[in-house]
Amino acid sequence: MFTEKKPGAPRVALVGCSASKQKHPAPARELYTSALFRAAYDYAERTCDAVLIVSAFYGAVAPNAVLRPYDRSLRLYNKREREDWGVRTVGQLLPSFELPPQLVILAGTLYTSALAHGAHWYNLPRPEEPLRGIAGCGQRVNWLRANTPANANRTDKRTPGDA
Repeated sequence: MFTEKKPGAPRVALVGCSASKQKHPAPARELYTSALFRAAYDYAERTCDAVLIVSAFYGAVAPNAVLRPYDRSLRLYNKREREDWGVRTVGQLLPSFELPPQLVILAGTLYTSALAHGAHWYNLPRPEEPLRGIAGCGQRVNWLRANTPANANRTDKRTPGDA
């Protein structure tokens, strides 16, 4: 069961990783190189209180966490394994927040479904899914670019896990 959003709850973006990556270890925000990832990350930074990146291999990671390139996708998992991943991944981020966060999922359908399952498991508010119903990478990139505020203040963003 989803709960109601608590007043003052942080909006926490969960940005889906991409298959397109650097060939060397890099901070998570730089490791993924697809246009969709870049647009989703920019939108998240400008519209949410905190940003995390979600990966089939690493789970929820801070943007500055240095990651090694890998090759894993939730497409290789069955439904139960994806749901288990969603529960683990949402569970990873919860200790970083005093109030239960309002998740904003910016990821593909399989990742979004798994993360929504995790939010439900932990009795969080129903996640926001700004990309729901927008099919195709190009359409998603266009929507994200069109809906990303141009002059949002990036300097006060909270990044869980960054020291």
